[in-house]
Amino acid sequence: MGGIDMSDIDVIKENVQFEQLLRENNSNTVLKEEYLIPDTHPDVQMILTVEARPMIVSKELVGDKIELEGKVEYTVLYLAREDGLVANSVNYTQKFTSNIDLNQGEHRVICEVECNVEHIEAAIMNERKISIQGIVTIDWELYKSSEFEFVKDIEGTEDVEILKKTETINRISVNKEVELNGKSMIRVPMDKPQINKILNCSLSLHKKEIKIADDKIYLGCYCKLNILYKGDESRDIICLEDDVYLSQEEEAPGVTPDMIPLVYYEILNDDMILEEDDLGEVRIINNEFIVKANIKIFSRENIDVVKDAYSPMCLLGLKKDEYEIGILQGTNTSESIVKDNVQLKENDLKPEQIISANATIILTDKEVIKDKIIVEGIIKADILYTTTDEERFISNIKAEIPFSSAIDISGADDRMKAIVRANLENLDTAIEGNTIAIKANITLSGKILYEITKEFISDVVEEEGDKPEKKASITIYVVGDGDTLWNLAKKYNTTVGDLLKINEMEDSDDIEVGQKLIIPGRAIF
Repeated sequence: MGGIDMSDIDVIKENVQFEQLLRENNSNTVLKEEYLIPDTHPDVQMILTVEARPMIVSKELVGDKIELEGKVEYTVLYLAREDGLVANSVNYTQKFTSNIDLNQGEHRVICEVECNVEHIEAAIMNERKISIQGIVTIDWELYKSSEFEFVKDIEGTEDVEILKKTETINRISVNKEVELNGKSMIRVPMDKPQINKILNCSLSLHKKEIKIADDKIYLGCYCKLNILYKGDESRDIICLEDDVYLSQEEEAPGVTPDMIPLVYYEILNDDMILEEDDLGEVRIINNEFIVKANIKIFSRENIDVVKDAYSPMCLLGLKKDEYEIGILQGTNTSESIVKDNVQLKENDLKPEQIISANATIILTDKEVIKDKIIVEGIIKADILYTTTDEERFISNIKAEIPFSSAIDISGADDRMKAIVRANLENLDTAIEGNTIAIKANITLSGKILYEITKEFISDVVEEEGDKPEKKASITIYVVGDGDTLWNLAKKYNTTVGDLLKINEMEDSDDIEVGQKLIIPGRAIF
């Protein structure tokens, strides 16, 4: 009998693309700048609050590092002297840069970045000049985008024995950016003064979600607008709010409901226009904004791969390669309510009414334990209120509230890595005696990743040399520890089918240590 013709063999291969987390960390950038008060604004008497909105503008791979460029938009709310104290605000933008140094072999990386202002304060240098100092924390992850080819099947001949194995992998099914457009129109009611000046406009996203169905992705989030304005012919600061729902449906061929969707939303820009109503009063605020959604959808697939193959007719060479594969263990979100009562100090002015409050969440620690991620952080709140003081009619108080929470992710353990993002869903404040009660609703989103090294057969070829011969006579073989029918069939150049037949066995899993097996030779009697 001759060998088999390799041209008859059809080696079926498949390609897999996946993402692997190389490492994640954070870095700090110090902000420090001096700013002049524009000529159109009155002198600074006292600074109330500074709101800082950071964003990454560009990411660029340059040599052995990733260069990040960002900007922080500041709104400084201050008291000015004009026939008594009045509120005013001024806006500045500061650019910043930061670098992530890459290790050897870290090319073709994907960098994901989120930034938060960890600390911010402003000081008066003179009545026409202020300084702003702060720290921006940049949380980053580096992912490697990898792909490899493996042998899925061998067809075209019955003379090749194949052992298959099922491997579980994550494949990236969708990786795209989508822009959602939002519009808000706020009318100032007649019981409030018309708008003299907009002091601040804060936009924040909450109730972020992504849902998937067959071939479709549904995106949705709310954008909360918080607008402070100075009333006309009054010193009052008035707060207006709106909550706008943005949603979009995207076609996504091949997506199924059992896949794992991930989305990261961020506000790109917003434009505000003030308009007059029918009576000629400035009472209409139109705001248009764009929210960007970064979508990734991972499938968890069981793939059949060829684990081993041989032929009793010829020498088959199997080209094997080892790959380190990134696996997404799971994702989940958890909701927490964080409460605290902020004590007013002796020199704090007594609050009469709260005007507005904003907060940021800084995550300080995370730890993966069995089936959970334990997360610790601080909510930094800044509360603006009217006072009982006749002249200093407005003041603010800052608070730092620590919290601890957990995200359940089945199968997690301490050898795995966690990525966590925090979002402030809602912030309620109330005056209670000599304290300000704060209640924050936060959502934590977590994903757990790990690496695993697996060997795959990438090609099958016929090797030179004599084809394996069977032994001349029957062998009686005593099954040892770790023996399988497959290994014995390969070793003695027969087939699992022949071994089952001659030993009158039904199932290849039926063998036990010490059992005697008949192994056929060239001559079968």
